[in-house]
Amino acid sequence: MIDFTFYCRERQFVIGPQDTRDAFEIAERGYWLDRKLFHYSLKAIYCKRKEHYDRFDEMFNRFWSRYYEEKLEARKKTVKQLKKEPETDTIIFLGAKFNKPKQQKEEKEAKQTKGANENTRLRFTDFSKVDVADKERLEELAEELFHQMSMRFKRRLEDANKGRIDIRKTIRHSISKGGLMLDLAHRKKRKEKRKVVFILDVSGSMDTYSYYLLRYVMVLKKYFRELEFFTFSTHLTHVTPMLRANREFQVLKEIGANVQSWSSGTKIGESLTEFLDVYGSKFLSQKHIVVILSDGLETGNVTQLKEAVGTIRRRCKTLVWLNPLKGMKDYQPIQKGMVNVMPHLDAFESAHNLDSLLKLEKLLMDV
Repeated sequence: MIDFTFYCRERQFVIGPQDTRDAFEIAERGYWLDRKLFHYSLKAIYCKRKEHYDRFDEMFNRFWSRYYEEKLEARKKTVKQLKKEPETDTIIFLGAKFNKPKQQKEEKEAKQTKGANENTRLRFTDFSKVDVADKERLEELAEELFHQMSMRFKRRLEDANKGRIDIRKTIRHSISKGGLMLDLAHRKKRKEKRKVVFILDVSGSMDTYSYYLLRYVMVLKKYFRELEFFTFSTHLTHVTPMLRANREFQVLKEIGANVQSWSSGTKIGESLTEFLDVYGSKFLSQKHIVVILSDGLETGNVTQLKEAVGTIRRRCKTLVWLNPLKGMKDYQPIQKGMVNVMPHLDAFESAHNLDSLLKLEKLLMDV
């Protein structure tokens, strides 16, 4: 229970002492014997915001499944070992007794330091070079960092929607507080709808990178009023309707079942032309930022690609191209596809690891 409480707090859940006591009380009553009852009881206690409710089911399943399978067994072994060994070693010096700290404390601190170093390493590791053993940890780290980013998005959007300070209303509200102006009142500011379009290359060469950007887009969907998401390889697919499911695994399952061209060939020009013909009139305007993720390895008509990208740029506010290959040392955009699209881009960034995806936050907030 303590581990799970810290697990939630690390992911921005606001859990106070009373909430912790309530959680322990339902555990003591035996609710944990019924996993479903235990799940919804903790959800009622720990979730105080909508974004908490949206994330709790996945967090609960991920934590408790792993806990019962791995950590519980490890903890039993540790408890058995502690019962056999004393907590401290006693040293008698000049007739007085001194307790020498156990080596376990040093080992624990070393593990914590190692954990921080592992997170830093994974944050800067290219997605295509992640070992199978590190994949689960990388997904957990991605979930945590993307959620922290989403909280920053929410705070900034709320601040951006505040108008000028309303002096009269501030003074009126201060009367009940003895004249102290503790809270500033603001005039209402008209909220501008932010519109973002993601067009994601899911061909074979982009498979690994596409998965993590998909997770990234799923977080952004909650905080951008209008976000449209498309995938392409040899065909274009409108994925936005599939993002409406409440649980992440349901979204991924539906996308896997409906995006038939995942991990196939690459026809960027044809796919972008299809986007313009079918969806351009609806999802392109001077309020839109368009983000294209692709390595630019065009196997189709390069002239068609150039014309499509030029048309998208003229009809949107900002055009951003994310290329995972840019994260490679000494990379130069010399491929025929990239050479033809570079003059039309407002920004050309990498998207090869977690750190590069997190840097997109500033770019999107400036829209």
